[in-house]
Parts: sequence; structure tokens; C-alpha cells
Amino acid sequence: MTEKIAIIGGGSWGATLADLLAQNGHDVVLWEFFPEAAEALRTARTLKVMPQLDLHRSVAVTSNLGEALAGRTLLVSAVPSEFVRRTWRSIRENGVFPSNGWVLSVTKGIENDSLKRMSEIVSEEIPAASGRVAVLSGPSHAEEVARRLPTVVVTAGPGDFPARVQTLFKSEAFRVYTSPDTIGVELGGALKNIYAIACGICDGLGLGDNAKAALMTRGLNEMTRVGLASGAQAITFTGLSGLGDLIVTCTSKHSRNRALGEKIGQGKTLQQALSEMTMVAEGVVTSRSAYQLGQKLGLDLPIIEDIYRCLHEGKSAKESLRDLMTRPVSDEMFRVAKLLEKTK
Repeated sequence: MTEKIAIIGGGSWGATLADLLAQNGHDVVLWEFFPEAAEALRTARTLKVMPQLDLHRSVAVTSNLGEALAGRTLLVSAVPSEFVRRTWRSIRENGVFPSNGWVLSVTKGIENDSLKRMSEIVSEEIPAASGRVAVLSGPSHAEEVARRLPTVVVTAGPGDFPARVQTLFKSEAFRVYTSPDTIGVELGGALKNIYAIACGICDGLGLGDNAKAALMTRGLNEMTRVGLASGAQAITFTGLSGLGDLIVTCTSKHSRNRALGEKIGQGKTLQQALSEMTMVAEGVVTSRSAYQLGQKLGLDLPIIEDIYRCLHEGKSAKESLRDLMTRPVSDEMFRVAKLLEKTK
């Protein structure tokens, strides 16, 4: 069945999902905040930052929020994490949320200070959407999805909504699994960006594959501990939104977070690195909120803490490396096991 869908956010991921859904026969409107960017996308049907995209001819592009949401049954939230709250607050204040609307959040991040996940922000700003918000995450670089390269992701949410999402997106090149763990799926997608920055720093310093493997493995351990302390299921972090997304984001040439980390490892400041980026690296914002979350939960998260200090307090990458390597030794899984005991 054809569904009326609004994609909120005209960046690379939002535009790619709009194209994918249109290819599946759905009625899709894509909302872009900047009028000039909306006009450029409407005309060129591609993005300068992602020429692989050939936006389906049926996708309507607009910068008018009311026009984009009118009559839509599914709203896909694809704006960067730092703009999610203000976007959804604008939707509420302008009274344009469809009375029968469902929301799928595809943004990966944790809000600074409030420490809310993206689905929580949507529900908080749009009370009418409470109980009707799902999430989509997993190893899914837009550059490859746009080229129809095989991609597998996971969705989680209330009731039969995840099964509906599966059907909407299913194609020969895009496969969706379901999960009962919304918290874990969101946290995995958000936290992996921090470890991708760490692996990029590793590349910038020329530390080799052994160090990157260690960072990814210990990052997965940290991620699992944050998840368990937040009410997620440990097994979620061995899946697509945990290990899967961690692998692709820490190793891919398409990874913005890995690329930013590499610049930091080469000795550039955060401001210098960001000035050379053409797209958003979500891990920069999330590193602050993840650090705050760890402090709130009383967790020892050495990689998150050192990446936070490198990005926001001026600590050098070499100093962080020394501190991580000279920490007191311990049992590999002791802290995960202790948290698992508490959840029984």
C-alpha cells in the first residue's frame, strides 16, 4: 500500500531515505530548512556533498513545514541531533503535526544536558506522538544506500509499528530487522560515533590495526555498560545498531566521525577539523552528552572520557593514548558482569 510520508531533514540521510521510499512506490515529501538548499535539491535532484544521489522524480521538495506535513501519516525525523528539539518544537507551536501521524526517528545522538534520546525528545515536544515513535539504526552509510548497495538495519518501537517500518523500507538492497529494545538501538547508534572519532585519532597518530581493534572492542564494552545502566538489553549491542554500526563507522572511508578523529590525531584542533568538514559529525555533540551520562550513572568510561577531554578540554591525543594504555589492569568483562547481575 502507498503511504504518505514526510521526511524532515534534507541532508544526505534524509534525502537518501526519501529516494528509497519513493522507489518503493510511496508518496514522499522532503522538507529542507533552508529555502535555497531546498530549491537546489528540487532542481538538481542531488546533493553536492553526495553526488551518488539521484533523487526520485516523484519526491516533492519544500522548505514549508506545514506544506510538508499536511496529510502525512508517517513523519521521518532526519535532522541533526542538535536541531531535533527546536524542529519538533516548531512543529508543535505551529500546530502542523498530523492528528494520525506516526514518527520514525533516524537521527543518532543524545541531547546535551537533558541526556534525552531522540525519540524521547520527539515525544516530549509532541505529546500527541507519545506511544507512536519508533527508531531506525544500523550500519548504513547514505553514500552506499544511494547506490543501492546491500544494507541491513534494525528498527524498534511500540506495538506493530516496527513491522510496518519493515514493510515500508523493504527492497532487494535494503533489509530491516526488528528489535524490542528501543533504548539499546538508540544508544548503540549514538555512542558508536564517539568510538569512531577515537579510531580516527588512532589513524591520525599512525597506531596501526591492533590499536583500532582494541578501541572497537573496549568501546563495545563501554557501550554495553552504558546501555545496561540505562535499561537496555545487553544482547542489543552485539547486533546491527551496536557492533554492526560500530564496525562500519570506525573503519569506513565514508565515516565523518572517523575522518574528524583522524584530523585530531594529526594535531589539528577541533575547530580546525570542523572547518574542513562538509557534513555533520554527530560524535562531537554526543561526546559531551555521553560524558555527562556516564557521570550521572556513576560509570567509569575511559574512552568516552578521554575523547570528551580531547575534543572539549584541549587534551592532546598522545596524552590520552598514554593515559588509556597505563590505566590499572583489570578483568575484561568484570564490570559488564556486575551490571548484568543487577538487572536480574
